[in-house]
Amino acid sequence: MKKGFTLIELITVVIIIAIMAALALPQYTRFIERSQASTAKNALDMIRKAEATYFTLNSQYLPCTSNSGSNCNLTVEIPEVARVFNYTAGKDWEYAVTSVSPFNNYTATATRRKGVYTSSTITTTDTGVMNISGTANTTGKKIWE
Repeated sequence: MKKGFTLIELITVVIIIAIMAALALPQYTRFIERSQASTAKNALDMIRKAEATYFTLNSQYLPCTSNSGSNCNLTVEIPEVARVFNYTAGKDWEYAVTSVSPFNNYTATATRRKGVYTSSTITTTDTGVMNISGTANTTGKKIWE
């Protein structure tokens, strides 16, 4: 009598592994997207702190109308903000800060550029209110649900 596995046994194991992988993949994707959202929230918080520092020193927010940060000198107040605007490895998020005359408020926005939640946004204002909008382009679920 030969020892070994039959073709039926091997196919059964492969099917079970495929089912387990199919169940785990959406959870993994959600985990990755939540970690990316956390990165964007931290970056927006850093921008908020830089704007608060500038406001404390100048009694107004920094004049900005920039989608890349090149017109916003927040890096003068907090050099770490330069990493937010100059981050190019993968371009997971695109950041923008807008403040219009008389510069007594601002809006900072992070827009998702890749992944399941492409074109979703996280926005924060000078009051600290944070809004998250967008849905997954494949499932229609709310962002980072």
